[in-house]
Amino acid sequence: MTNATLIATIGTRDLMFQTTSGEWFNIGDDQMRDDIVRQNILSEQDQVLTDLKLGTITFLELTDFLLENIKTFGDRLKPVILGKLLDEQAFAIKSVYLIGTNQQRPDVLPQYRAKDTVFACELVEHWLKRHHPHIEAEIIELGIEGTDPSDFEAMFQWWRRVWRSQITIESEQDIWLCLKGGVGQAAEAARISGLSIYGDRIQFFDFTQTPKQNRQGMPSDYRGPLLGTHYLWDRVQQQALQLLGRYDYAGAEALLGAYIRAYRSEFSFVPTALKAGIAWNQGQFNTFVQYAKGQLTGPEQRQTERWWWMAYEQAHLAVIRFEQKNTSEAMLHSFRAIEGAVWEWMQAHISQHINHPPRRYPQLLQSICQSYPSLSDRFRGHASVNLTGYHQEALIQAAIPETARSRDLQSFWSQDTRNYRNALSHKLGGITEKMLFDAWGEGVQDQKTWEKRVLTCLNLITGQSSFRAIAKVSLLTTIHEQLVGAIAALEL
Repeated sequence: MTNATLIATIGTRDLMFQTTSGEWFNIGDDQMRDDIVRQNILSEQDQVLTDLKLGTITFLELTDFLLENIKTFGDRLKPVILGKLLDEQAFAIKSVYLIGTNQQRPDVLPQYRAKDTVFACELVEHWLKRHHPHIEAEIIELGIEGTDPSDFEAMFQWWRRVWRSQITIESEQDIWLCLKGGVGQAAEAARISGLSIYGDRIQFFDFTQTPKQNRQGMPSDYRGPLLGTHYLWDRVQQQALQLLGRYDYAGAEALLGAYIRAYRSEFSFVPTALKAGIAWNQGQFNTFVQYAKGQLTGPEQRQTERWWWMAYEQAHLAVIRFEQKNTSEAMLHSFRAIEGAVWEWMQAHISQHINHPPRRYPQLLQSICQSYPSLSDRFRGHASVNLTGYHQEALIQAAIPETARSRDLQSFWSQDTRNYRNALSHKLGGITEKMLFDAWGEGVQDQKTWEKRVLTCLNLITGQSSFRAIAKVSLLTTIHEQLVGAIAALEL
């Protein structure tokens, strides 16, 4: 599938030429090692010039000559850096942008002008059209308007303009950068400007010189596509930790997705933990446990077998929503935690006395009076009654007498608080923190007293009097702390 746009900077060493001897030489490599100089051996560029009988000319003049005689020499030219990548990844590449210098300015020093690569770009473009005609190629010239390729600040601004006005990137398209050629400042500006605009959509290729293979006409090896981890990871890591500070697991998963795919082994359990957090945020606690169980201790796993465990997760969800300033959901989840605990208690202790008729309210059967005679006056000769909140209150007080003496549960059951929270639930508009506290009755003035009331109510119903903090009971806390620690420790 052709989906990638490749952007490559072309330098003086991006092309190789086959001499009449059959050996291939880099047309821009004019450097000679000390041992070669001592042996009076020509540089690779000199080998090409000698074979072509051109004498001493500049790189710009050489590439211009080859371009003018492309019909004669086209089969003897190859991209030495990009060639293997273009051959092996041609099926995935839709378009290529070749960046080359063309410094047509009077103030450019002759030695720099002599190394301009605009004609080298055209030679690479010609090779592409011959070997991979489906790939769209376009040349972008650098330097005509006066931009200095060695000035990083100028190059950064130039690249920002080019990204927006000359390079077309379709939605969901991969962006591949090959920045081996050209001036270092231009390449660095391309990396940073591209990452700042497209983020982790930008991927890089790196290349390894293979002189022995190059002499035989084989282009250099490459690695990639690679994420720009050295440039982005510190920022992405901090953003991920900030999202987790707000328990935004879906946001963290979206932010880290490309890194997880590229470095799955380094991220270890992180992807699974993120999915666990997403499920937990949705109140899908059974799904949460399926993802999280590998990170839970034995006692924590056994906790999930207790009838009451989800009630504490629901209460913790309320606390997190409060800290996220989502007071409406904080109220919903906090009352649901207590109401849910009551229902779970009934399923665990008296399910044989409850009937669930289709599309009707659950029915408490008169048989419950065998266990709790004080409830008999509620039936008044009927075989069952709707299991409303009032009957639930009487049932819990009969089964757990200390709940009838609890100020916290009295506030939860009281007619005043029932009416108030019911009114809040059915009105448009937001719920302030004060409204939330008032809905929990007298004595609740702040987050601390609110959490204490919720926890006390839960502990009375569940019989877990040793629990001292909602967050410490919640299984999410274990997963969350491990997840934050794992991401904070990652070095990519």
